[in-house]
Amino acid sequence: MEVPLSADRLVLFVSLLTIPAFAQQPTLTPQMPGRNWSLGPVVRPEPLRESDLRAVRIQTIRDDIQQLSALNATLQSDLQELQKGVLPRNFSESLKKMEKLSKQLRQEIGQQ
Repeated sequence: MEVPLSADRLVLFVSLLTIPAFAQQPTLTPQMPGRNWSLGPVVRPEPLRESDLRAVRIQTIRDDIQQLSALNATLQSDLQELQKGVLPRNFSESLKKMEKLSKQLRQEIGQQ
């Protein structure tokens, strides 16, 4: 069974199908290749100056020294416990951490 389609209905049908397609088109024209305009401007942080890098390195070294000092105090009390015949629970981990921190400090100081 064939249904006759008048010209008015055909235009209405085609327009209803194409309007959603046109609505999905981007409104920004023209676009530069490699640039996504929907994200807005790209903001990049300013690179650190040499003096800032040096200050960051010195602060890192100070922090590592403080951690190493605190770990040393903990290990001193652990050694006293060890002399009494009691093996502290985290003794091995503390030694490994001290070794790692001291190695890291040697590398950071060597870069200065």
